[in-house]
Amino acid sequence: MYGPKNTEQVLVPVRMDLNTCFRFTCGKGLECYTKCCKDPTIMITPYDVICMKNHLGISSDEFLREYTTLGNIAGSELPVPVIKLLEGKEKSCPFLGESGCTIYEARPVSCRYYPIGAGLFHNKDAKMDENFFAFIKEDYCLGHDMGEEMTVQQWRENQGVIPYDEVNSTWTEIILKRKSMGPFINLPEKTLQMFFMGCYNIDSFRRFIFNSKFLEIYIIPDERAEQIKEDDVALLYLAYDWLKSTLYGEGLLEIKEMVISAEEAGV
Repeated sequence: MYGPKNTEQVLVPVRMDLNTCFRFTCGKGLECYTKCCKDPTIMITPYDVICMKNHLGISSDEFLREYTTLGNIAGSELPVPVIKLLEGKEKSCPFLGESGCTIYEARPVSCRYYPIGAGLFHNKDAKMDENFFAFIKEDYCLGHDMGEEMTVQQWRENQGVIPYDEVNSTWTEIILKRKSMGPFINLPEKTLQMFFMGCYNIDSFRRFIFNSKFLEIYIIPDERAEQIKEDDVALLYLAYDWLKSTLYGEGLLEIKEMVISAEEAGV
């Protein structure tokens, strides 16, 4: 989810697992401090949007409009928000201040992971998805081989990554299933809009639920319907169920009336 600021630089990632040890530090005492915040490519996950927009006290509509531009997830046509950089020579992240990140407590998961890149691939032999990690060493970064030694798992805990990975795991699963369908199946524009709204524009998805026929079509228990009025994470999980049901026919949401139009079901 993180791209180097120098796109001509070739990175050779070192494969890691949760128990791999490394040493890295970052801070104002290093000459390279905040260089990774200038001209990066930072793609935003669903949980990033929730944390960042709530930290800023704005809606997901406002956050996406003000701070992101549209990109695509590698190997698919699925859309993903990308942090919109400031105009100027350095093309800095809009959240970079004089003393560092101005939203550090709500920084994106890719920033939390750095200098580790995280990914997921489908192991056909084992019939399961496997996590993998790669150590990214960029020439300008001086923090490598410094600080206390720790494992990848300890780094994840220290940087507050685990809740992000837990909430984003189903989103990743949806992406992998789309990729497994192959390049010869094209998703219609309306489906891509569904994906974007459900995964990223959580406040728009809430309006869609309560201002459309959604609750007349799908059986949503009263307790869950009440919870999603205020709880963004609970709402995101409902969006996941809706997307998996409509995109892949998994039937995670029960339909009240079996004879409905595709348009009414959001397909």
